[in-house]
Parts: sequence; structure tokens; C-alpha cells
Amino acid sequence: MIDLVAAELLKLRSTRTALGLLIAAVLVGLAPAVLILIFAPAEVLEDETVGGFGFLVTGVTVVPLLGLVFGILSMTNEYRHGTITYSYLVTPRRARVIAVKLFVCFGVGIVVLALVGSLVTLTAIIGYEVRSLELETSFLFEDGVAETLALVLLAAGLMAALGVGLGALFRNQPATVAGTLIWALAGENIVVSLKPAVGQYLPFAALQQVVTGGVTVSTGAEVGLSRPEAFLVSLGYIAVVSIAAVYTTMRRDVT
Repeated sequence: MIDLVAAELLKLRSTRTALGLLIAAVLVGLAPAVLILIFAPAEVLEDETVGGFGFLVTGVTVVPLLGLVFGILSMTNEYRHGTITYSYLVTPRRARVIAVKLFVCFGVGIVVLALVGSLVTLTAIIGYEVRSLELETSFLFEDGVAETLALVLLAAGLMAALGVGLGALFRNQPATVAGTLIWALAGENIVVSLKPAVGQYLPFAALQQVVTGGVTVSTGAEVGLSRPEAFLVSLGYIAVVSIAAVYTTMRRDVT
């Protein structure tokens, strides 16, 4: 297993997919922050609630979706370029290959989001200093904030792992990426709005509830799963998709 993990890490360092994810995540995370720091009025940036800092992290919320796409690409690229054949020849137990990819991409999702969050925070500190404004950061030390940040990182890792399972199951790169993003951004929101009792159990709604603990529907009411329940449901989706991927992969010709 250690050799498989080392091989996956080598792929990350030697392919453009991981570098592309990092560049895209940094750009998506930093661009809104920089624009807000330049053009937002001082009174908005010095709001004492969550303040401008809450606006600055707007782009960071998109990073987990990039992790999802990265997970899909990390698996489908191997089928697309034929390198999966060599992976399975070296390790005939295909379940191990998929399991290691899940583990590695889970870690990548966490690391990338943590890095982008750190860069945005550093940018905010510099930007406020340049504009001679006071950055309100006391809320970062309030009870529950550290737990929420840890849950955000956990959800990002789970999102990337789910992408690996989806990529291994469906293989078709464009269709899997497009279909997953459409469902995540639009399909589930419609179901959650119309049928919250059903929507709360859907995969991306569950991943969101890992952080929020419940969902707010159009009526303003809050329903849904607790954080531990959402975490277990999310793990269940990853497990089901991954097991299905292993089952179908063992019966497919990958050459």
C-alpha cells in the first residue's frame, strides 16, 4: 500500500492535473478577495459582524467543487490516456488502486483548501494594512469557529474522494464532470427546495450539512441532518459509489 501511495504522489507531482487544480483554486479563491479589497467601501470592510472578511472568502467556497472535479479527473485521465492499464498490471487487486486514489485525493482536497484559505487570510491582512483599515478577526477565536473550519476541510476532502469514486464508476470524463456539476449546482437545490425531507439525504446536500448541520429551505425553516449524521451519509455515498466502481471495474477490459 505504501508503494501505491508513493506512486500516486509521484503522479501528482509529474502531471498537469494537480498543478492545474492548484492554480485554479488559488485564482478562484484570491481573485474575489483582491477585487473586494480594491473596490469595496471602507465601511463594508470594517463591518464588525463577520465584516468584509466574510466577503473575502466568497471564492474559497468554490474550491471544494474544484476538488470534486480533480477527483473525477484523477481517475478518468488514467482511462483516457491508457495509464490505468499499467496501474492494474502492477497491482492486479484493482480495489487497492481505487482505495489509494480515494485516500490521496481526500488529502489533496484538504491541503488545497487549507492553502487557499491561508493565502486569502494573508491577502486580507496585507490589503487592510495598505488601505489603513482595521481587520476584525476576533470572531475567528469564538467558540465553534475552529470546529467549523475543521469541518469545512473535512467536507472538501470528502468531496474530492467522491469525485474519485464517480470517475472510476462512469469513466467518461466530459459526461461525468458536466453531469456531476449540473446535479451539484442545480439539480439538488431544486429537490431540496421542493422536497427537503428527501433532499437532505442527497450526496451534496449531505456534504454541505457536514459543515452546517441542517439546511435552510425556501420557507426559512431549518431541517436536515446533524453533522454526525451528515458525515455518515456522505461516507455511505462514497462507499457505495466506490464499491460499485470496483465491481464494474473487475468486469471491464481496461486495455
